[in-house]
Amino acid sequence: MPDRLHFRFKQRRGRLFTLEAEESLLMQGVTAIIGPSGSGKTSLLRALAGLDMDVAGERRVTFCSTEWDGPDGHVPSHERRIGFVFQDPHLFPHLSVAGNIGYGAKRRQVTSFDAIVEALDLGPLLDRAVDGLSGGEARRVALARALASDPAVLFLDEPMTGLDSQRKSEFLPYIARAVSQARVPALYVSHASDEVVTLADRVLELGAGHVTGWRTPPMRLSAHVVAETGPGVEVRLDGAEDDGPGAAIALPLRALPGEAIGIGLPVESVHFSVHHPGAGSALMVLPVTVTRPAGSEGQAVLDVLGQSVTVPAVMRVPAGKTLWMSVLRVLPRPLVSDSPP
Repeated sequence: MPDRLHFRFKQRRGRLFTLEAEESLLMQGVTAIIGPSGSGKTSLLRALAGLDMDVAGERRVTFCSTEWDGPDGHVPSHERRIGFVFQDPHLFPHLSVAGNIGYGAKRRQVTSFDAIVEALDLGPLLDRAVDGLSGGEARRVALARALASDPAVLFLDEPMTGLDSQRKSEFLPYIARAVSQARVPALYVSHASDEVVTLADRVLELGAGHVTGWRTPPMRLSAHVVAETGPGVEVRLDGAEDDGPGAAIALPLRALPGEAIGIGLPVESVHFSVHHPGAGSALMVLPVTVTRPAGSEGQAVLDVLGQSVTVPAVMRVPAGKTLWMSVLRVLPRPLVSDSPP
């Protein structure tokens, strides 16, 4: 049975905010925690990490059958094996990039150090001082340092705060590849839909310090890299035939032929029609078959080149009906071969 993180909190934090939440999180892949500003996302991560112990109230946390907080005591934060990546990189200014990555590592294995450096493309930066790094570079170093500590779980608290859209789009695949390669579960706090669609396997929503429910997982298709194309790669959707729909998609991504890629589909970039709409400005147009019509939950299940995808119901159509799906934009997620798409 997969490991889980169970928690229950009832804590007043200041005069106006109470964290009152209970849930059990699957410790596999990436769980996104979303909600508006002030909903308690960062407060939840800090409570799970055992920080802010001066806050009064009920606090119960069990990680993979180990009680972190509860009637039997408290496990200090530094003993919980949490790799924490904050909104600010918090790099050590007196250490080089290599020194930051190696600092505090619980298992200093050269092979794992090298794998982390390679996944985050930090080799050319190892001897650099951190005060000369760009915002994206500094965040890659902060993530590498967290992974090098051999964590049992990663907590990423809006790690792309302050980056512009271009730097964010460059950094996201690095996060995806590194977390997938390390095979470590992650809790990822964000309010940005692109980050959630790219990274999340499941989505927990908070509001005013309470768990408000689980969102529908992001729409995603599995694919693999077939060729490098100078500044990017060409990928093929799994199940696509040679020269058929989805056989050749150009992406501005650093990856190697054969590498598995999850193709995130932002809801606003996907459109359905009964008749073929023509190429137009779409990145790809795919035939899809409805395998389960939309029910009361407002979701339908489609067959897309043999892949099953749950989508928000945009039209009422019966099972077996064939539609055309136009995709205007995708968000790629590099994966190791045995990770979920």
